[in-house]
Amino acid sequence: MTDFFSALWLGFLHVQIIDGVVPVVVYVIAGGSVAALLLWGVTKRWILTAALAMTAGAVAAVALWLVCVRWLDLFGGSLGTPTYLWLAGALAAVAVGVASLFRRGALRRSVAVIAVLSSAAVGTLGINAGFGLNQSIGDLLNIVVEKPLRLPAASASTQNPGAPAQPLWETWVPPADMPAQGRTGTVSIPNTSSGFSARSAGLYLPPAALTATPPRLPVVLMLMGHPGNPDPLPISQVLDRYAAANHGLAPIVLVADQVGAEVKDTGCVDSRIGKARTYLTQDVIPWMRTNLNASPDPRLWTIAGYSNGGQCAISLGAEHPEMFGTVISVSGEEFPGASSPADALQRLFDGDARKYEQAKPLTLLAQHSYTGTTAVFTAAKDDPRFLLVAQKFAAAAQAAGMDAQLREIPHGGHGAAALAGGLQAAFAVAYPALELSPPGREATSSPSAKGP
Repeated sequence: MTDFFSALWLGFLHVQIIDGVVPVVVYVIAGGSVAALLLWGVTKRWILTAALAMTAGAVAAVALWLVCVRWLDLFGGSLGTPTYLWLAGALAAVAVGVASLFRRGALRRSVAVIAVLSSAAVGTLGINAGFGLNQSIGDLLNIVVEKPLRLPAASASTQNPGAPAQPLWETWVPPADMPAQGRTGTVSIPNTSSGFSARSAGLYLPPAALTATPPRLPVVLMLMGHPGNPDPLPISQVLDRYAAANHGLAPIVLVADQVGAEVKDTGCVDSRIGKARTYLTQDVIPWMRTNLNASPDPRLWTIAGYSNGGQCAISLGAEHPEMFGTVISVSGEEFPGASSPADALQRLFDGDARKYEQAKPLTLLAQHSYTGTTAVFTAAKDDPRFLLVAQKFAAAAQAAGMDAQLREIPHGGHGAAALAGGLQAAFAVAYPALELSPPGREATSSPSAKGP
């Protein structure tokens, strides 16, 4: 019986909420139940009541926008017009359902309950689809669904810890057994040094890593946003396209969980809420060196991140150039706790303003000089707040000596399109630096290749 409920729970977490039949069913139920309530026993009094209810729902949406977005700035900027329209529509529909609960008839009240629940679900699904980052119920609930991935053993020909005499793009010949696409899954990383409570990490193994005698490959340590999951799917879809155009070559990617099991904004620093930075530098990276068939050359290691993780990427890359040769920040936040600096000052730095200032990426970049580090900063043009941050980062990195580039994505806001577009643009620059494609020109990818 336990196995049955476990399987049922896993099946529930895997339910797709952007595409597929489930969202359509929810939309139909919500629309049908609200329409039935509006047309059920129409009287002048009910028309007035329903109109007032819908108005109250819309007013509540405006109030939430004023308090949460304009006054408290809980999300670090605007959430976009589609989000506000979904919120207003959902709350108006919920209000009609609530008003119907006070009308006579058990059947009507039952339909009203269905309308309230399904309308709330529709608002959630619609807003989530607008950002496009949470593909399943598990993603939406910030639950990592375990998918253990067996790590290929390094072949005898790849045991030499030294860097190869020639770059892979020159020497690699894809064997007949190489699959067309990479593979994703999860791995558990011990928190021996940090004690940080992290969820399982995501892992992407490119096609070249899945052959009988895989080469030592470049590595990417990827960090996602907050709230969010260490999901390897977005970056794997981008790298599968690059692998298809580059003889199966792509970096191995480990997506670590810098926000932890409690999904808190750690800022990627050590604080009273957890030693996130120690976890990344002293637990995750040593685990990667020991367990992945990766190049030992730090020039071929990349730190990458999106949003919250984008800030982590540039701060770690700026602080540890000896660990990473390439830095990628996609729609990165400007500094730890950027959405609420006053709260972050107390929560992450115990009120120490000097310590807070020293942790900011722009401060780190101004204090050091870098040679041999490639950096790419991206953001969407319709995400002005984060585009300004990317511009600041690129200018500061260039001034500090990094080979830094800014890539402005045509559209995508602060969602999945900006993430995919940012990674696509960044790896065009990163591939030659990682010796996966010829130097002197940007790498190309295959538009027809699909992610796993």
